[in-house]
Amino acid sequence: PGKTYLTALLQGKCPRCREGNIFTHPVSRIAKFNVMNNHCPHCGVMLQPEPGFYQGAMYVGYGITIGVLLLISALLYALGNPSEWVYIGVTIGVMILLAPLNYRYSRILYLYMFGGIKYNPHLSQPK
Repeated sequence: PGKTYLTALLQGKCPRCREGNIFTHPVSRIAKFNVMNNHCPHCGVMLQPEPGFYQGAMYVGYGITIGVLLLISALLYALGNPSEWVYIGVTIGVMILLAPLNYRYSRILYLYMFGGIKYNPHLSQPK
């Protein structure tokens, strides 16, 4: 049996075969965290369905940013409601640290939701 939908999404795997990597390098390689495969290295499906496809991922990234901002604000408020400068500093610091993950997961989520690529369980078998 292949990977579950959620496991494949969290691991950044192809939505069609759930085996091939969407990105060429791990997120820890800061200089190349944003480099994507044009085609899935396992099943060959095109990972950019049309030119400019990932422009819509900006909206997903914005939603992730708002969610993280609300979470940080709630945590800081629960820990004693510090000054607004602490809110601003912590939020900016966390968002800078999470920028590579936000970039990746906004694209992965957008591809899974709007890419029109359907899962094929027969492709998840080893070649």
